[in-house]
Amino acid sequence: MIVLLLISSYISVYIPPDKWWTPAFLGLAYPYILVANLFFIVIWLLLKPMYLFISLIAVLTGWNYINRYFQANGKTTEGPAIKVISYNVKHFKSKGTRSSKANADSIRYFLKRQGADIICLQEVRLRTNKIFDLPGVVKELPGISHYQYARTSSTGGSATLTRYPIINMGEIRFEKSGNMAIYTDVLIQEDTLRIINLHLQSYHIDPGQYSKINFQRISEEEDIREMKKMGSKFKQAFIKRAVQARRIREFIDNTPYNVIVCGDFNDTPVSYSYRTVKGSLNDAFIQSGKGFGRTYIGELPSFRIDYIFHSDGFSSYNFQSEEFVFSDHLPISCSLVKKAQLEK
Repeated sequence: MIVLLLISSYISVYIPPDKWWTPAFLGLAYPYILVANLFFIVIWLLLKPMYLFISLIAVLTGWNYINRYFQANGKTTEGPAIKVISYNVKHFKSKGTRSSKANADSIRYFLKRQGADIICLQEVRLRTNKIFDLPGVVKELPGISHYQYARTSSTGGSATLTRYPIINMGEIRFEKSGNMAIYTDVLIQEDTLRIINLHLQSYHIDPGQYSKINFQRISEEEDIREMKKMGSKFKQAFIKRAVQARRIREFIDNTPYNVIVCGDFNDTPVSYSYRTVKGSLNDAFIQSGKGFGRTYIGELPSFRIDYIFHSDGFSSYNFQSEEFVFSDHLPISCSLVKKAQLEK
């Protein structure tokens, strides 16, 4: 049974949730299903060696999925590179008693220290300039002199900041959703690079709703009711993200330039959304990350749901998931080097 669940989680990435949403839950649960299979490998080794190879083959078949969650060796460079940062700042809201202004100041100081060439921010609070004055922040950041932003609501949206001249920009709005993507074409020497700053459909799970569920007594009627509510929200998010991911994929396929895709996908590496948006692009974490690379640290279990993808014209180095806790996401960064530059 556990082996079948593992194989089913592999297959789930090929099934559009808007056609059949149930398998998406298996992709979400993949790390736990994998751990269960590893546990049984130990059990079979000790008690029934004849069953060992069934679980072992199932795990090894999905080796590429394991690589999406864990990398043993990073890849670094100290040479000239394009440093990219992606960060969902959660409207600068804090879990504790810190004010939004204090949180925004901490994030601004963090960005100043990074010396990045491209910064993609999601869930930026844009309405009140006293909290995060975007034009003022751009002036403070070393080397950054160009920016684009778009609102997803009256209070916030997404912003892309860059040191490179912007020659074109636009928005990709999703139907019946507060999420969106913005694209920014920049000129780097004589080459055009398209930056897609992406925020796919959120689950909209109230942290209080998750904390109300007592997983030790899940048989209680109230807990079952809350679980059903959460399940319904997950289902709707899976379905909307499938449609959004295909739209982004089509946009990427029609882009004549090298592409960087950054942002909060709200989905794990074993998902239809990840597979669809990534396509033939490279995942910077797989190319140059080390460790588990978790990015979400909110109320729900910690997962990697923020990504930096790039065209094959670049190589990725120095991928980091920074332990900088001023949002329910961690900032991620990498250094991109054009392959033509490496071949010289």
